[in-house]
Amino acid sequence: MRLKTRFRSVIIIAATLVFGGVVRAQDVTPNANSGPAKFLNMVHQELKPGRVGAYEDLESSIARIYNRENISAYWVELESITGPPEVLSLNFYDSSEEMARAMDVLNSALAAHPELVQMQDKLLQENTTSGTTVLAIRREDMGYRANTIDFSKMRFLRVSTVFAHPGYERAFMETQWSLSEASEKVHAQAAWAVYEVIGGLPEPAFVIVTPMESLQEVAGIFEANDSVRKSEGGALQQHLQEMARVAYNSSDTRLFAVEPKVSHVSKQFAASDTQFWAPATIAVAPSSATRSDKPPAKGGAQNAKP
Repeated sequence: MRLKTRFRSVIIIAATLVFGGVVRAQDVTPNANSGPAKFLNMVHQELKPGRVGAYEDLESSIARIYNRENISAYWVELESITGPPEVLSLNFYDSSEEMARAMDVLNSALAAHPELVQMQDKLLQENTTSGTTVLAIRREDMGYRANTIDFSKMRFLRVSTVFAHPGYERAFMETQWSLSEASEKVHAQAAWAVYEVIGGLPEPAFVIVTPMESLQEVAGIFEANDSVRKSEGGALQQHLQEMARVAYNSSDTRLFAVEPKVSHVSKQFAASDTQFWAPATIAVAPSSATRSDKPPAKGGAQNAKP
């Protein structure tokens, strides 16, 4: 039986097995200065009109169960500020072995708590219209100040998805290298990382993520872009535009806000700001579980799809 569940780790591990050759070939040993995660799993769920509140209520109940039971399968959830109503769930992994461990943990948790599957199905069926799951691997040869990125300090996230013309990946890379060099010259503060999509979207595709600690940093991004445009008398901007026309098929940029009450993160991840992440890390005692944490009545339960 194939469980219909958003839960990221099940989907990402399936994708990892499909692309196992790519993943295993690019494993790295994480260290304190390695920057953002090697692997990024992104789950987009577009919400039905008027269902944002209902989605948050049920998702927070699911997160409380994970906290209460100390299930070490973690995610960060964000809500869209721009574009259609949407939630974005992120998983971070430094190796394929770490992803495999997360799969084992999740499988055990779902077997021990079948109510999670029922609640997850209800969450999707009642509140969402569509979903996309993307698996991407970090390109360490691109980005700007990427090794300074700490996702645990992220409060907002700018996500740009770029679809390159097949066969013109090199041109895309050159645009990123030129943009990084230009950003260095104007002393841009915003750091970004580039991830290459290896599953879930038509390829070649890249995801550029710019984490921010406040919305004030959005203004800094536009100021830096304006400085880049004006540098070298506008010649650099013209050069970038020409390369983009060659490399880019299409692109989409959206802004999201982190929602700790519907996230579930480790205490190590939360250590940078324990107060902010408290809703995502405080384990609720079983005796104090709310009614919404309990499985739905049999008559109203949504069965897992075969």
